[in-house]
Amino acid sequence: MPKKQTETDKASEKTFSLISNEKLLAIYAAMLKCRLLEQRATSLFQHGQLDSDLHNSAGREATAAAAVIDLEPADTLCIAPNDWLAAFVKGMSLETLFRALAPTALQVAGAVQIEAEHKNIYHESGTCDVQQVLLDRASAASAEKKGAVAAAFIPSGTGSLAQWHKTIQSAGSKKLPAIFIHYSEAAQESQAGRSTKPEALLHGVPSIGVDGRDPVAVYRVAYEAIVRARQLRGATLLECIIDIQPSSPNDGRGTTTDLIASDPVAAMETYLKSKGINAETHNPEIIAAFNRDLDLATRFLDK
Repeated sequence: MPKKQTETDKASEKTFSLISNEKLLAIYAAMLKCRLLEQRATSLFQHGQLDSDLHNSAGREATAAAAVIDLEPADTLCIAPNDWLAAFVKGMSLETLFRALAPTALQVAGAVQIEAEHKNIYHESGTCDVQQVLLDRASAASAEKKGAVAAAFIPSGTGSLAQWHKTIQSAGSKKLPAIFIHYSEAAQESQAGRSTKPEALLHGVPSIGVDGRDPVAVYRVAYEAIVRARQLRGATLLECIIDIQPSSPNDGRGTTTDLIASDPVAAMETYLKSKGINAETHNPEIIAAFNRDLDLATRFLDK
């Protein structure tokens, strides 16, 4: 006879799993939509209808979805150059996003910036210094004490992280409610001699290394970082490493890294199946509805 689960066992399991099935499905749906968005942008770019695509976001659906999905409307998001997936997850409309990628002749002056800032989304431009915005918005959130946070995506490469050192140091010294999300590569981290252990510090800010293709792992650390920031306990740096080699055997921590190493969307589908959740039953509806949304959002390109 199977051992009856005690209330203590149930509580322990609930604490360990942390992520509800509903949240897992929400992360998966966001990842799937990000993939469809990338594919549509690539197709339109190849047909000469867009001036740029979303190649900077390729393979980063896990980090974009899992790190941003718990941000609220009042929270600030600063995106890395030409990396719009996080902005989409935060709530930027599809048409506005495609207009940001469209030829100048099809853009509406100021439309992208107006909607983005209305939704507390900021991107580097001639009139916007995202590092200063991050500090200003985080400082305001700290003073207001209403639980708002400010998150920033930092482009890949050790050089790009170095450009953010002063901002990270300032956020750390002032215990600002900030989350820094840096795309990094394992080879670069090894050459730089940086630690990816949770206790590592960068300018007094905890630096946590995580497989950036693993949505479950990214969500766990992002969740803790956001909670920490909302409680005004300081900033956190998430090092989302994008070329980690899978470990073996499975370490039992519930990550997807050991399941599928190359494709974060497929990895998430496999992980959901391991949890008894059949994502395929949701796929046709999600794909059909989102493709209709993409069709509507890109109609202006045919004019």
